[in-house]
Amino acid sequence: MTKKYVVTLGESSLMDPKATEYQWVRALYVEGYQPKQINHYIQACFGGDAQFADLFRKVALYEENIAVLITHLRTLF
Repeated sequence: MTKKYVVTLGESSLMDPKATEYQWVRALYVEGYQPKQINHYIQACFGGDAQFADLFRKVALYEENIAVLITHLRTLF
C-alpha cells in the first residue's frame, strides 16, 4: 500500500521563488536553523514527505531547481 501525502501549498506559491513560504525558509536558514530542523518545520506546516521538505528547502535556498520539486510532488499523488 502506497502512503499518500497532502501538501497544503498551491502551484502558484511553489512556482514563485519570491513566495512568502520560500522567504520564510530563507529566514530560518539565516537565523541559524539546521537543515533537519528546517525540513521538520516545512513538513509540519505544508505537509508532504521528507524528500518534499528537503527539496522545498533546497529550492528556497537556490540549491535546486523548482522543476525537480514539482516533478517529485507529482509522484506523491
